[in-house]
Amino acid sequence: MKWNEFSFKNRLFALWIFFVSLVQSIVSLLLGGEKCLCCSKRTLRVPLCASCMPHIWQIGFKKVCSICGRPLVSEIGVCSQCKENPALRSVDKAFSLHSYQLWKKSLLFAWKLEDKRTLSPYFASLFYKKLKSLEEEYGANLSVVPVPPRVGKIREKGWDQIEELCYYLEKGWNVRILRLLERLSHVQQKKLDRVQRLEGIGSSYRVKNEKKIKKILPKTQSGEMMLPKAVVLADDVLTTGSTIESCARELKKLGIEHVFSITLFIVD
Repeated sequence: MKWNEFSFKNRLFALWIFFVSLVQSIVSLLLGGEKCLCCSKRTLRVPLCASCMPHIWQIGFKKVCSICGRPLVSEIGVCSQCKENPALRSVDKAFSLHSYQLWKKSLLFAWKLEDKRTLSPYFASLFYKKLKSLEEEYGANLSVVPVPPRVGKIREKGWDQIEELCYYLEKGWNVRILRLLERLSHVQQKKLDRVQRLEGIGSSYRVKNEKKIKKILPKTQSGEMMLPKAVVLADDVLTTGSTIESCARELKKLGIEHVFSITLFIVD
């Protein structure tokens, strides 16, 4: 989107983010700054220097699995994991922006576990870039459904990375966010192995009750709920695909025809 295409609220939000970023940069400078996770050079508020930042904008892979979106090395069309035991059966197409390795792995760690929230608008920008290319391919605007956090996470930590990413998408780019899902399991996914994650498909997430759904979905002039034909699931990292599959399955039960997914990183 060009600047003149943004609404007054979008522009006000952008100016607010600029002001907050400026204050954060000053505070970071006074405290000694950050260290670039890629090359270890000194930087300011974001743990990536100006030289390494362009690498994060180079999203996507040349050859990917047609099912899970993992980058292919020697396989053709479908990765060996999806040939043997595919987890994604309800997802129409899965996309991931970067491999979860080396300094990019450290970048996600800094965002999620070290609370480097200055990375949130950058990750939101990456997500939006991929969302727009998917919309061009699909031929329509797509609503985003965030994967909900585990119960109690926001109360414990004060924030959730995917919820914050969606906040920037909603306020900065007018992306419609549909918080249709809720999580049932209290267990963190990182503590489960592949078998345990796959066994949890169908029991970890569910669509919210009808009363809540009515408040979320847009309505026609007659007051009927407008269920979108297609949505995009948003999550930070795809490991086995069990989380995305669980959420996609529930959304299709609700009546949504096409469910895509975009994750920032993928474990390959």
